[in-house]
Amino acid sequence: MLPQLGLIYLKPRHEVTVDILRKYDLTVEVSTRQIAEIPSEMAEYVTSVHMPYSTHELGRLNYAAVNDDFRELSLEIIEGAMRQASRLYPDAGLAVIHGSPERFAWDAQPAGQFGDYELYVESLRRLADSAGDSGFRLMLENNRRYWTNAAGELAWEDATPADNLVYFAIEPHDWLQSWHDVAHENLKLCLDTAHACCTVHAVADHEQRVAELMRVLDEPAALGHIHWNGHELFEPEGRPDKHLNVGKGTIPQAMHRRIKALEASHLLEHYHGEAALVEELAYIEAL
Repeated sequence: MLPQLGLIYLKPRHEVTVDILRKYDLTVEVSTRQIAEIPSEMAEYVTSVHMPYSTHELGRLNYAAVNDDFRELSLEIIEGAMRQASRLYPDAGLAVIHGSPERFAWDAQPAGQFGDYELYVESLRRLADSAGDSGFRLMLENNRRYWTNAAGELAWEDATPADNLVYFAIEPHDWLQSWHDVAHENLKLCLDTAHACCTVHAVADHEQRVAELMRVLDEPAALGHIHWNGHELFEPEGRPDKHLNVGKGTIPQAMHRRIKALEASHLLEHYHGEAALVEELAYIEAL
């Protein structure tokens, strides 16, 4: 049996169509960054909207920034996106948001490089209020560990965790704790399985790596939305973010089985064509 599933819409990379949604009884998540590209006939299928986390001008938004002006601007951009999404998709229900940077210190980030945890918690409470005002429940997505080589370039080969590119609450325990610290009735968590894998690659022992990955499921009541992907958990190629089909890669089947059983909305955060989708749906049904 299949849970209710959604697909991510990120045209032009992903050619998700209304016909595909109808044929396989799927919903869709859209990004406010690409909102103008969504076909009008797809609006009724939208159940979740991903809030912006960067702009060309500002780089990464940082709603925990110690710089008051940058923090306020980041908040206003996200709140504006909520209001726009509410007008376009009044029945969507879920607004997904990344955590904010603790330290994003490189040339591509001219301002808002440093964040504060208490400001992070305070801003999430404000955003949870704003989401409610726009008719959404806010879903806080776990971000990932970034890996860089000796030249400081994003890489997987000969790479180490980047200490200058760090988000709040990427570790499973810290992410779950941030939900407790915010303690807002309109906030739940969005689990991104690929992000979690990128993060736990820092654990050298493979058995311990699996155990650390499974900790994201320690509090199922906190989870309201899943960005469900396959990923390479043990291979170095799994250090960057990937969007593999569920069942591809080396995430243990036991984890996928537990995710399927969660009382949360499930989004396949990828689309690799109809044939791959059919194979993926068969894998999920058999879990």
